[in-house]
Amino acid sequence: MYQDTYFVPKRTGTYADVFLAFGLATMVDRLARQAKGEFARPRIVIADAGPYYEIRLSEPVQEGWIPDGLFFRSPAPFLINRRTQADQVPPDTPTRDVDKTWEQVRAYGKSRAALWGEGVRGSDLEQQLRDQEPPGDWRVVAFLGDWRMQAMDIYNRIVAQWATDRTLVAEHLRAILQRFATPEGDESALEVWKKVAKAARGLRVQETASQLLNPHQGKGLNEPKANALRMDNIKDRPWPEEFLKAVGLWASLFPRQVDGKDWKAYVLAPLRLDWHVHQEVMERFRRYLRDERRRDETSLKSDVTSLLLFIRAWLDYVEAASGDGVDFDADLDFAVPERVVAGFYVAQFKPLSANAYTMVNLSFLHLPRWTGEPRSRADVLALKEVIDEHLSVIREVDEVRSDGYNLLQAYRDFVAGNRWSAFFEFAAGYSHEIIRRYNTGARWVPTFSPSQLRRLIMAANKPLLPIVENEGFQNVAYAIRYSTVVPQSRKARNLEMLYDVRYGLGAELKRKATVRDEFIVALSEFMQSYNQENSQKLEGTRRQMRRNLRTTDIDQIVRLVDEYGSEVVASLLIAYGYAREPQETDQP
Repeated sequence: MYQDTYFVPKRTGTYADVFLAFGLATMVDRLARQAKGEFARPRIVIADAGPYYEIRLSEPVQEGWIPDGLFFRSPAPFLINRRTQADQVPPDTPTRDVDKTWEQVRAYGKSRAALWGEGVRGSDLEQQLRDQEPPGDWRVVAFLGDWRMQAMDIYNRIVAQWATDRTLVAEHLRAILQRFATPEGDESALEVWKKVAKAARGLRVQETASQLLNPHQGKGLNEPKANALRMDNIKDRPWPEEFLKAVGLWASLFPRQVDGKDWKAYVLAPLRLDWHVHQEVMERFRRYLRDERRRDETSLKSDVTSLLLFIRAWLDYVEAASGDGVDFDADLDFAVPERVVAGFYVAQFKPLSANAYTMVNLSFLHLPRWTGEPRSRADVLALKEVIDEHLSVIREVDEVRSDGYNLLQAYRDFVAGNRWSAFFEFAAGYSHEIIRRYNTGARWVPTFSPSQLRRLIMAANKPLLPIVENEGFQNVAYAIRYSTVVPQSRKARNLEMLYDVRYGLGAELKRKATVRDEFIVALSEFMQSYNQENSQKLEGTRRQMRRNLRTTDIDQIVRLVDEYGSEVVASLLIAYGYAREPQETDQP
C-alpha cells in the first residue's frame, strides 16, 4: 500500500478509466502536499502501461502521511444553484455556484463584445477585462449543472459523502491506495472498507453508476456482450471509485457546447504526463477554449479546434520552459505533445427529449503527429505558426453547408488520424471554397502558405519533402497560384487585373490525376496556356508580371510523377498552388 507506483486497470476502455487515474493522482498529490508542503511534495507522472495506467511518484507514499484522524477538504467541489438549501451543503466542502457562474460568463461576454476592438490591448481596460474573466473550468460547472444532464444530484451525493464522517477520511485513503496497489486491483481492500463504512451511520457503500462517469453503463447497455438488452436500473459501483471519478473529471474533462444545444465532453488520455506540467497546460488550454467564438461552434469544428488548441497550449508551455534553458535533446518527450498525450475520448450528448440529454456517440481523437523533433525554441515558435495558420483556415469553414461539412470531415480525418490523403482531399476541396468566397464578395480568405506547408511536411511527413523542394514543382505551383487565387483576390478587392482567373483548375488537375498520362497532358496544356497568356500580355501592354515556365519544369514534374505517383504530385500542387505567401497578396 505504501509504495511509489499505483495502478488503475483499464476495465472499461472508456474515459471512466481516465477519470479514475486522474482522480487517484489528484488524491495522492493532495495527500503529499498536506504531509510535505507545497514545494517538497514528490513529482507525479501518469503513464499508460497498456492494460492499466500507472501513477508514479518520485518517492513512495509514507505511512506517516495518513495518520488517524487525518482530514482535508474534498478536491471535488459541491455544486449549488438557486434551489439549493443551506442545510444541503456538506460541511468543510468547497462549493461552485452554477447560476453565478453563468451570470459571470454572460457579463464577461458582454464586456468583451463592448470593449474588444476599441483599442483595449495593452491598456488598463484590457486588465479590467481580464479581471472579469470566468474561471477556466466554468464549462465543467455548466456541464455538470445542466439539469437535463441529470448528473448534478448523483455527483453531489458522491462528493458530499467525503465529509459525512471526518474520522473516516484516513480509512477512505488507505482503502483507495490498497485498492490500486497492484495491476489487477485488490478487491479485498474494498471489502474491508465496506465493513467499516457499514458500521458508520449514513454512509453509502455503493453508488449509482451515472452515465456521465460511466459511459459504458447506461440503460440498455449493462451487458458485457451485445447479446441482451437490459432496461433495468443502472448498475451500482463502489463509492470510493465513483468519488475518484468525480475528483478526476476536474483534471481531465473539457466540455464544449456545439450546434447550439449538444454537449461534447473531451477527456484527456495520457501517455506519460507529468502532473505539474499537465496543470499548467490545462490552464492555458481552458483559456483558449473560453476565447473560442461560441456562435459557430459546431461538432466537427469543435473536434478539430480542440486538438489544435491543445497542441498550441502545450507548445506555449514548452516555449516558456525553453527560456529556462531546457535541453531539447535530453527532454525531447517533454517538447512533443503526442508523446505525452494520446488524444481525447469524446462523448456527445444530445437532448433527445425535452427533459434529458442522452449520450449518442463515444469516440476517440488521436493527437496530430505534427511536432517532429524540435531542437530549439525557434522550432517550437515555427510550429505554433503552423497551428495558427490551420486554425485561421478551419475557423472560417461553414459546417452548415454540405461542402463545408465534407471539408471539415476530411480535415478531421487528417488531423486526428494522420491521414495525408484526407488532407489532400481537403486541400482540393478548399481550392473551390477559396474561389467561391471571392466570387461572393469576400475581400480576404485565409489560406495555407507554402512556407508553413513545408514546415508541416518536414515535421510530419518527411518523405514528401523532395517533392515540395523541387524547383520545377515550386515553379508550377507558382504558376497555378498566379492563375487562380492571386488574380481572384485582386478582382475581389477591385484592383487591377492583368491576368485572367483560371476557374476550376484545381478540380481539373485532381480529376486527371487518377491516370498518369492524362494528368501530364492536362498539366502541360495549362503550362502552355500560362506562358502564352504571358506573351500576349507582354505584347499588348509591354508588361509582364509573372514568371514564365520552362521546359525543365515539366521534365522535373514528370520525374516526380514517375517516382511518387501522379495523385500525390497533383494533390501537393493543388495544396501549394492555392496557398499564398503574405508578400504575394498585392501582386497582379
